[in-house]
Amino acid sequence: MNENITVNVVTLDDQKEYLILDKISYNQDIFVFLALKEDTEKILVRKRVVLNNEVFLEEIASFDELQLAFSLFFKKHPELFKESQI
Repeated sequence: MNENITVNVVTLDDQKEYLILDKISYNQDIFVFLALKEDTEKILVRKRVVLNNEVFLEEIASFDELQLAFSLFFKKHPELFKESQI
């Protein structure tokens, strides 16, 4: 079996490469879940913003927004929520 797997990588302002783990849309927002390419245990959550036809991944503005992003993530991936409980 020969399957092609595409891994999307982005470089952020810190000049480090991040793997895109998932994208989740909610209302008008798209939350992007990233892992540092060098150390995939380091996870970032950003919000996709389009300004003047350019796409940016901006930092999450508040704790409530971060909670929302992770709630959406674990709703989409309930098996990971079970694994995350220690």
